[in-house]
Amino acid sequence: MNWHIVWMWFWFLVGMLTYMLQRSYYGVQGPHPVATGYHDYLYRCWGPLLGRFVVDSAFFWATFTPVLLAAMLKGFGWDAFAGEVEGVTQYGLFALAFGLVVDVGVDFGVTKIPLLKDIWPQMPPPMPQPAVVQAALVETKITALETTTTVVPPTPNAEK
Repeated sequence: MNWHIVWMWFWFLVGMLTYMLQRSYYGVQGPHPVATGYHDYLYRCWGPLLGRFVVDSAFFWATFTPVLLAAMLKGFGWDAFAGEVEGVTQYGLFALAFGLVVDVGVDFGVTKIPLLKDIWPQMPPPMPQPAVVQAALVETKITALETTTTVVPPTPNAEK
């Protein structure tokens, strides 16, 4: 077993999971939460997270075949980055940064690319927020009590 490759995978996973944890924080604590807690977040979002994990790992796996990834980068017009592919597999700091960048890119890509967003599992919508109802309270005060006497005439049948 090549321990250098294991070490690079470790740092890549740290970078990738760091971004996923940041997103889970905003998914639970943000202004429009999608879950009530982190366990609930994982329960509700496991599909998109698993998909991102697989795609991120495929990109990192491609860095171990630099000819393939460099050709892909050149195809997108990113010739400057094509020469830096081998550095990702040499240093842990680059593997960590690559994990962050790839996960941000995949997260953005699966929500914005028209064809991909229609077939890829998306994050769930925000949970319903409790309704805030405001009511005006009316206070009345009794200032005085009045009594009146009314005489009720007897009914004609009551006298017999």
